[in-house]
Amino acid sequence: MDEFSAPGIGVLKEKLDYLKLDERERRRFDKHMDYARSEWGMIEDARQEGLEEGLAKGRKEGVAEGREEARKTLVKSLYDNGVAIETIAVSVGVSEPTIHRLLFDPMQSSET
Repeated sequence: MDEFSAPGIGVLKEKLDYLKLDERERRRFDKHMDYARSEWGMIEDARQEGLEEGLAKGRKEGVAEGREEARKTLVKSLYDNGVAIETIAVSVGVSEPTIHRLLFDPMQSSET
């Protein structure tokens, strides 16, 4: 059968090989295939779970970054409009040193 190359011929060859097995060999083969399917199922489930956890973590981090960016924008806007740093700190709910970092530190780190 190796000389044939029609589509699906490989599947037919595998089926024929399976049918040539005696009952004991078929049971062993079926057991092996069940195990392999089970393993692949567990791997797929773990992959899906990891993907979902990663997406959830990414969303959470994205929301946190968005809030921080909004905070920086608000602080800068208030400061540019002449609002005192003490007032900005109270209004935004962060310390004055954090306001200074948001306004004057190029890295713009802040407390949360």
